[in-house]
Amino acid sequence: MIRALGCRVGVVADWMVDAPRATTALSLLRTVIGVVSVALYIRQYAWRSTFFGPDGVYGLDGIREYTARIGTWSIYAASDSVVFFEIVFHIGLVVALLVTLGVGGRPVLAAHYVLLWSLYMANPAFMDGGDALAASAVLFLLLTRCYSAFTIVERRRKRETGPFASVLNNTGLLFLVTQVTVVYLMAGLYKVQGELWQDGTALYYILNVPEFFLPGITPLLVQSDWLMVIGAYATVLTSVFFPVLVFFRAGRPVAVTAMLTFHLAIAVLMGLTSFALVMAAFDLLFVNAHVVSFHRRARSLCGGAAARLTARLQKVGHGAESA
Repeated sequence: MIRALGCRVGVVADWMVDAPRATTALSLLRTVIGVVSVALYIRQYAWRSTFFGPDGVYGLDGIREYTARIGTWSIYAASDSVVFFEIVFHIGLVVALLVTLGVGGRPVLAAHYVLLWSLYMANPAFMDGGDALAASAVLFLLLTRCYSAFTIVERRRKRETGPFASVLNNTGLLFLVTQVTVVYLMAGLYKVQGELWQDGTALYYILNVPEFFLPGITPLLVQSDWLMVIGAYATVLTSVFFPVLVFFRAGRPVAVTAMLTFHLAIAVLMGLTSFALVMAAFDLLFVNAHVVSFHRRARSLCGGAAARLTARLQKVGHGAESA
């Protein structure tokens, strides 16, 4: 028994040290968080002063009171200057865009965390489960090689290699997968205790909430009692058994496919697009090989399209010169 335990410890140690794991999926998660953050800035851009400014809904006093009460911070609480607010807000937008494009590495990613968290704390009413998860994910991504893929520039600097870099990356990865696994498990167990989830009517009432009602589609769905019951039970079962399935290699594609379907439904039927995207990116950490395959195909398609466009432009240029 001691020998078997020693072998298992050795396998785990080798896994941690040998090489950075899931770097492509981690890079995709970084990109998605960047996209969601840019969308938040752009979506609220016209009303930025009203929602986040020193004279806005919360106001400077409200921001300071809220952050002090929960023991956190926000750059927006530092000054009542409108100019200061505008500078910080626009820097946050630019930094979020750089994170999306894969520019700047860890320093820019760290700055993004500070600026994004500050924005959330300036008006916590805009936060949902996806936002909180994205903010905490950035901290763990700082440990990882999440700039290995999905960047607009080739990484020319010396690659981080060696056991220490591998341990850092894999530690961050373990934090992230543990985080999302616990989220699913707790959400599933919480639902199990609810009477509406037990009798299978929870989805019916959720989809009839005005904020989530989708004309033309929701009425077709809720008129089917069996569909509502099956959907409710499937939601609970996939959440509860997700941690079990991803523990085994063969079960990971099944678990991830089920949760991706679930998040697609959330995005379409409930309009929670940001939440769905972030959670889907978390799910893909468990199937890095599929993400690598997708990345290669995407690069091949983009490269082919760029080559064809270049050839056509050159042909047009030659034709113009001949004329």
